[in-house]
Amino acid sequence: MKVIMLTSSTAWGNEILRKDIESWLANFKGEVFEIKYERRIALWLLSQFTFYTQEEVTHLCRVVYSDLIHKIVSESIGSGRAPADLIGEFFDKANMVMSEEISGSGGFIAYFFRQQNNLPMTLFNFSVESVIDSIENIIIIDDVTLSAGPQGQMYRFLAKNTSKYQAKTFYLLTLVSNVTAVEYIENKFNNVKVISAIKLDSRDKCFNPESYIFSARPELLDLGRKFAEHYGKECRTSGVGPLGYGDGQYTFGFFYNTPDNTLPIFWGQVNGWAPIIRRYHKNYRARKFVGNERFI
Repeated sequence: MKVIMLTSSTAWGNEILRKDIESWLANFKGEVFEIKYERRIALWLLSQFTFYTQEEVTHLCRVVYSDLIHKIVSESIGSGRAPADLIGEFFDKANMVMSEEISGSGGFIAYFFRQQNNLPMTLFNFSVESVIDSIENIIIIDDVTLSAGPQGQMYRFLAKNTSKYQAKTFYLLTLVSNVTAVEYIENKFNNVKVISAIKLDSRDKCFNPESYIFSARPELLDLGRKFAEHYGKECRTSGVGPLGYGDGQYTFGFFYNTPDNTLPIFWGQVNGWAPIIRRYHKNYRARKFVGNERFI
């Protein structure tokens, strides 16, 4: 608890308070192990959680932009042209578009991306369909790319658009990705290039045999997995496994939202579960617009 509270005050911007932790720990009622032991496991997992504050998200926006610039220049090494000319030509024929509704995480990140890198408003467009013929480079930005397979949101967007615009190159900029998802996308689409600020691998999956989290105490890994799977089944939402969407097993979130690939015991909200961090699900169907009638 001391480690977590110190981390919250120094690295998490005091976003997680002691009362929040105590409320969350009350979810664990001794259904797998003794209550005291379960709550120590929960605290151990929480102490390994990575919480990206607004300051860190804006830093990642600068990092991924720098990586894009590096890629533009490095791909033309030997051409004899000045880097400034190469960069200028690239952006003269570039548009940034959203891969989902403008209210999604891509649009939210795009704001920081423009702000932090001092980019012109004219670089941004609403959709691929709005891009004019002279544009050759289509830039997409999102916070995470973690799902390797046709079920992923980014895959569906690229499958819909890359074949229609074969003459254009798509640059997917993502703050956090995993190597499997990146390889899958680049193998499936020959006109897509993925640039990530942070790349995760199997060691970042909480209960992988090579997990960083249990590297010092490997004998606790199977017990931790049993615990997380049991309670994950109780608090997960439909379509998400007990260890996260696509068996993600991740232990991170952002100040504005948490990916569903992260362990549900952190963010679940069903069956009376009290989350330690929030996940805001996308509402595609509901049509209720009044929820705070006290303001009317």
